[in-house]
Order: sequence, then C-alpha cells, then structure tokens
Amino acid sequence: MTRFPALAGFTAVLTLMAAPALHAQGDANASAETIALTYMSHYSDVDWDAMEALLAEDVVFRDPTAESPELGAAGIAGNGRDAMMSLLRAFSETYHPIELGFEWDKVFTSNSRVVFVGHVNALYPAQEEGQVFRWRSEQVTVITVRDGLVVEHQDFANYVSPEQGLIDVQTGH
Repeated sequence: MTRFPALAGFTAVLTLMAAPALHAQGDANASAETIALTYMSHYSDVDWDAMEALLAEDVVFRDPTAESPELGAAGIAGNGRDAMMSLLRAFSETYHPIELGFEWDKVFTSNSRVVFVGHVNALYPAQEEGQVFRWRSEQVTVITVRDGLVVEHQDFANYVSPEQGLIDVQTGH
C-alpha cells in the first residue's frame, strides 16, 4: 500500500479530471442511442422517408455480408444520403417488403456508435392468400451518430443460413 502513494494520488487526480469528459460522453451516448433507436424503428417499418430525415448528407451505408454475383465481394455500399436512399427504395420496388421486423436481443452504445444485436424478421407478400413469406436471420447493425444525425450505417446479416418460408398471416406459423 505504501509503495505507490504518488501513483494513487495521480490516479485520483486523473479520474477527477476525466469525470466531466466521461459525463459529456455519457450524454452523447444517450443522445446517439435515442436517435439510433428511432432510426432503426423506421428501418424496421420500411419507412424510408422518416429514416431519410435522420441521415447526414454524407452518410456511409455498408452491408459487406450481402455478397452476390451482382453486388460483388464488397456487398452493398452507398456513399451519401441520395445513394443510400436510392438503394433502399430500389430494394422496396424489387421485393416489396411489408416490414423488416427487427428484434434486438441486445443494444449497447459506445463512443456514439450504437450496436444492435439480434434478428431481422422480414415479411414479404406471397402469392397464396392468407400467407406471407418470412426471411429470418441473425443480424448485427452498427449505427454511428454525430451532431444528431446518422453518419454511418453498417449491417451484418447471416445470409448463408436464414430461416425462410411461408407463414400463415393469422397464426404467424
């Protein structure tokens, strides 16, 4: 105990000096999480207009796990609000999602990055009356917020082994 009294004093001073910065970071994280939760709710509901209102003009959108022959090894990428929204609207025009239906098991925030861990539970129209097509997969999404706007959106989905098939609209099975 007496071997490092100067170190103990230095640590106490450092902690007191860092406290205001940590408090400010906590406030920024809380604000980022509130914005990201609202944003992800709009994303889940396929409400592109509401989502767009929360995007910075120079937002970066990435889903490197969405590899395909058409997209290439880099997956989905959009630089800028207009490019990102064009990608999402084209997705809607092609697949007509009813909802993306995100279910988050865990959400945490660190340095204005809000990390969502859970599942996408997307529903799409089906030809059979009374049924919808469900595509469910593990998903991680990381949203970065700066100055009250989303500046980066990264999706990571398990495209290799999703659960998928027709489900009854009434029973959900």
